[in-house]
Amino acid sequence: MPLNGANRSWTPAAILLSAVALGGCFSTTGQPVDTLPRVPVAGSVTLDGRPLPAGMIQFEPGPETNGTTVAGEITGGKYAIEKKQGPVPGKYKVRISGRPPARLKPGEAPGGTPKLAPETVPAQYNTESTLQTEVPAAGSSSLDFVLKKS
Repeated sequence: MPLNGANRSWTPAAILLSAVALGGCFSTTGQPVDTLPRVPVAGSVTLDGRPLPAGMIQFEPGPETNGTTVAGEITGGKYAIEKKQGPVPGKYKVRISGRPPARLKPGEAPGGTPKLAPETVPAQYNTESTLQTEVPAAGSSSLDFVLKKS
């Protein structure tokens, strides 16, 4: 079937319109854009009244919270997760580990299984965590956790 003039001009316009519409779904680097309403969180972690020297804190969203799991490093009893990587407001289960993150030594090649330090935080705060918190809509600079070994 022969194409008439109207069909020939419609096809490039349709292609251009489709390309522009799809282009809005990705950033300029071609990666999906994170549209979650993330907020910053920070606070302190103590174990038996002393700042936890090193470790990790993880926020796992509860069933009613539409977000992703986020984590941050604890150093000298303090942690901070900036807005760009932060949680969305809502209810979370919190897991705290006293193991510092594994790091490569200068000149060391990646690979292999790192030797983990012994866990210093009781299981009720990490693998079997009972900790819960609410992340407010504005974020928080004082989400503090007071842990006890017994």
